[in-house]
Amino acid sequence: MNLNAWLTILRLPNLGAQLGIARDAEALVRLHFLYAAATSGLLKTLRTPASREEVGQRLGARRADLLDALLEVGVSLGELTCDNGRYRICGKRAAALADDRGDPLVAIVEEAVTYHGAVYRDLPARVHDGSSGDYLAGRGPMIARSSRVLEPFMLEFVRQVVASSGPIRMLEIGCGSGIYLRHAAAANPQATGIGIDLQDDVVRQTSSRLEEWGLPGRFRILHADIRTPPPELAGPFDLITLYNNIYYFPPGERVALLRSLHDRLTDGGILALTSMFHSRAVAAANFDLVLRSTVGCAPMGMVDDLVAQLHDSGFASVTTTRLMPMQPFYGVTARK
Repeated sequence: MNLNAWLTILRLPNLGAQLGIARDAEALVRLHFLYAAATSGLLKTLRTPASREEVGQRLGARRADLLDALLEVGVSLGELTCDNGRYRICGKRAAALADDRGDPLVAIVEEAVTYHGAVYRDLPARVHDGSSGDYLAGRGPMIARSSRVLEPFMLEFVRQVVASSGPIRMLEIGCGSGIYLRHAAAANPQATGIGIDLQDDVVRQTSSRLEEWGLPGRFRILHADIRTPPPELAGPFDLITLYNNIYYFPPGERVALLRSLHDRLTDGGILALTSMFHSRAVAAANFDLVLRSTVGCAPMGMVDDLVAQLHDSGFASVTTTRLMPMQPFYGVTARK
């Protein structure tokens, strides 16, 4: 680059902002590359080095030029490398997504690109016309997968609410992947109960997982809405859980909901919740915007507001515990 080109760069208006946006744009390219490479099967394919021809054959690629371009984007980002015509993974992000344990991270990337990206894309129009988007339609399994990134922070909380209670009958509202029923079953071999979810596909997949885990005799999964519950949900239950889904219930309806859950509990029974709450942390602020933009969702609210709603619903004792450092992610228990 000649001197004039360097001088031109230095004279650019808002140079610092331009450089910052360039870095942001590269991060966005990386996120989109990881989404495409993970969901297409490319990253799994490259767990062993392969030539472009081998990759194309394994993926059944009909557009070799697009596959070549995607591979080159991966190389330019440092997520892939090519030695002697053979591609392999070298970036930490790509390696994590290719790992058999990396599915929650794959779902997080997928959620960011397809769900959160759509929210921001549509936001200018929605600010003016006042509408919300049906962004969750068909995305139930993806949300169930992505929510598992919170699992390590929730494990101790989940175990504590069941471990020392002896035989208990549970109701899990919004059971998602069913993983917390599995942890509850491991923590308390005498725990039994019901998990419910609004998504038919989630119910089917979770029922199959219970079979795989050897738990169908202890827990069953129903397609149900707790706001219009079938007779099977009348109770009484010793424990009712709402893990990462209180924001699907509008604030104006929560006291009535929580009161109905209170009435389904045995004397001394426990309602256990986990949730992200409002703060200026980037993750929380982004999630609040996504919720506000989505049909059927409500703003996150403050943890103190939920505590007050629980007291108004008849719960005598409420305890809150921060589950994640530096983030407003809490576990809440309320005893009848």
